[in-house]
Amino acid sequence: MTVSLVQYSPVWEDVPANLSRLSSVLQPLKGKTDLILLPEMFATGFSTNTDVICSEKNHNLASQWMRDTALSTGAMVAGGVAVEVKKKFYNRFYWYGKKEDRESEENKEISGYYDKNYLFSMSDEPKYFTAGKEKKQFKWGGMTIRPIVCYDLRFPELCRNTREDPYDILVCAASWPSARSDVWLTLLKARAIENQCHAIGVNRVGTDGNGTQHKGDSIIYGPRGNVIIHLPENEEIVATAEACISDVFVLRKTFPVLNDIKK
Repeated sequence: MTVSLVQYSPVWEDVPANLSRLSSVLQPLKGKTDLILLPEMFATGFSTNTDVICSEKNHNLASQWMRDTALSTGAMVAGGVAVEVKKKFYNRFYWYGKKEDRESEENKEISGYYDKNYLFSMSDEPKYFTAGKEKKQFKWGGMTIRPIVCYDLRFPELCRNTREDPYDILVCAASWPSARSDVWLTLLKARAIENQCHAIGVNRVGTDGNGTQHKGDSIIYGPRGNVIIHLPENEEIVATAEACISDVFVLRKTFPVLNDIKK
């Protein structure tokens, strides 16, 4: 599967500006990638100003943009958006893709969402957002993908693979601060090795509206903990690499760690 990581610095709380910028940088990917991954709260930056970032107008703009971009590029588009549902706010990871239905000869939408399970208690996030309670995964391009959001990465039980229903790619959309960048890389590598999967982290760069600095370090680890691609620090960039299902299959066959997981 061809995967494109979008590492950039969102304009603070300005959905139209961010979607306009992203549209221009993603159009060259048309027909050249299978999966486009965006950071946590990619349309606004990581803000707790829920009245603004979770407005119906902004949510509709972001979700429609993801659908339109999936259709125009031919890729699955996935990333984080803040939303309001029944007067509760969620830090949500969406995915949208169009897949040809051979029977009807039409494009069938494949979409869904995952709500961040672990809210960052050392910030104001739990005061404003409601934690999700479910693990989710979806299929695309012949691979099964497990999404998580930022702080979720610190909790291996959430990422735990199973032999009964294994996933092949762990995707973490994040606004991970520069001050803990070594932790970010270490945890992603550990999740790849222990779950015998590709672990992909897509992180923003730049200084957000709270004054927090981010340097990116977006990366794809292979199932052995090998680095497939590591994006430059502090640089806005869209980079593409291959995540191979055969690497996962071969490792699980020759070194079947998942068979020894205790229920």
